[in-house]
Amino acid sequence: MKNKLFNIFRIGVLAVVLGCTGCSLSSKNKSDEKINEISEMKVTYIDVGKGDCILIEKDDTNILIDAGDYDTSEKVTNYLQEEGIDNLDYFIMTHYDKDHVGGAATIASAFSIGKIFLPNYEGSSKYYRELMNVISMNSLDAENVSEDISFTLSGVNYTISASDVTYVAGDGDEEGNDNDVSLVMTADYGNDTYLFAGDIEKEGINCYLEADHGQFDVIKMPHHGRKAGNTDDLIDDVQPEIAIITDSSEDSADNKVLNLLEDADVITYQTSVCGSITVTGTGSGTYHVEVENP
Repeated sequence: MKNKLFNIFRIGVLAVVLGCTGCSLSSKNKSDEKINEISEMKVTYIDVGKGDCILIEKDDTNILIDAGDYDTSEKVTNYLQEEGIDNLDYFIMTHYDKDHVGGAATIASAFSIGKIFLPNYEGSSKYYRELMNVISMNSLDAENVSEDISFTLSGVNYTISASDVTYVAGDGDEEGNDNDVSLVMTADYGNDTYLFAGDIEKEGINCYLEADHGQFDVIKMPHHGRKAGNTDDLIDDVQPEIAIITDSSEDSADNKVLNLLEDADVITYQTSVCGSITVTGTGSGTYHVEVENP
C-alpha cells in the first residue's frame, strides 16, 4: 500500500524535475522528531562514483552490500566510523568487478564482521585475491551463495537470490559475464520494500523476472543505470516508486534508462548528481529521502 502523502510528494517532485533526479527535494511525510521516535530503517547509497556500496542500518544492526573501488575505500571506512559503526552483521559481495569488490579487503580488515556472503564463483582480479586473503588470515565466516538464502535481522526480512546464470570466466583480470551472475537482494520491513539488483544485465534480468519476485518500492537500478534490452521489462515488473542509480559524472546513466523511469513516473536519484543518498522508512510505506548535494 502506498501512502497518500507519499503519492502527493511524488507528483510534486515530478512536476518540478520532470521525472529525473530530485536532488533538491526530499520526502518529509513526518517531522524528523516523529521519525526518530519510531524504529527506522536507513539505507544509504554511499557515493563511490560508478560503483556500489550500500549501508543498511536498523536499530543496532548493520549490513553492507559491496565495497566500491579501492580508491574510495578510505571514504567508506570514514563514513562507517562517523556513523559509529564498528561491526557489520553481514557483508555481501554481489560480484567481483573492481567497482564492487575493490574496497572489500580494506573494509573487511577494519571492521568486525559477523558473516560474509559471496557469489558462487571464483574471481580473478587482485582485489578478489586480497579479499580472500583477509578472509583466510582472519578466519572470517564466509559463504558462497549457491541457492537462495533468507534471514530476518531486527525485524527486517532479507532474501539473497543466487543467480541461475552459468558463469563464464574472462581472460586475465576480466570477469567474463560476472555482471549477470550478481547476487540480488531484497529487504522487507513492514510495508517498506527494497530491491538491490547488483549489476544484472539482460540474461540476469531474464532470470530475475522468471522467478517472479513481485513489486518493490525502492530499486537500486542494475549496472549503474546502463540500458539492457529488457530494462523496461524490469521496471514494469518491479513498479518502483523510487529508483537509485549509482553512477558518476564521467560515466553517467544512459538517457534511455532515465527516460524509461520518467515515463513510468519513478522518482530517480543519481549519485553523480546527488552524492550519497539516504532513504529512511519506518515500515509504513512512506520514505524520507536525503541527499548529500541538494
